[in-house]
Amino acid sequence: MRAALAFFAASLVVLGWTFVRAFRAEPLPSTTVAPVTGLETIGRTPPRPAANLQTAVENDLFSPDRTAPATPYRMPGDADPGERRPEPARPAVLGTAVASDGKHFATLQLGTDSPKLVRVGDRIGDWTVRAISRGKVVVESSQGTRAELGAITLGR
Repeated sequence: MRAALAFFAASLVVLGWTFVRAFRAEPLPSTTVAPVTGLETIGRTPPRPAANLQTAVENDLFSPDRTAPATPYRMPGDADPGERRPEPARPAVLGTAVASDGKHFATLQLGTDSPKLVRVGDRIGDWTVRAISRGKVVVESSQGTRAELGAITLGR
């Protein structure tokens, strides 16, 4: 009976402590308020260019002689399709393993990164592995450039 009363008293203390912690608010961190220089800057939005509705009405969307523009529309930040990006660094083939069941793999290393085991379809950097044969790996970049890489041979 004494143990039960002691247990009950301990649970009342824990309950009281929990209620105090639940309703006590932590102090809020101090913040800085940015000064408003004037009410004119809050309500002013940049002017939008006026739409040329007459030109839109004159150019029939469904006209049979309508043609596509010379250059396709690009979103802001999109790369220019005519601009050639430099080819990414090619990985080095450290070795290949060719199995009779078609489960080939190769060890490739891109720059100073650690070597990586890859199979056909895996990616390493900007390159995708397309084929693996004895001492040779065919990779393709995201730009569509194909490269046939040979295994590195060490001199004796």
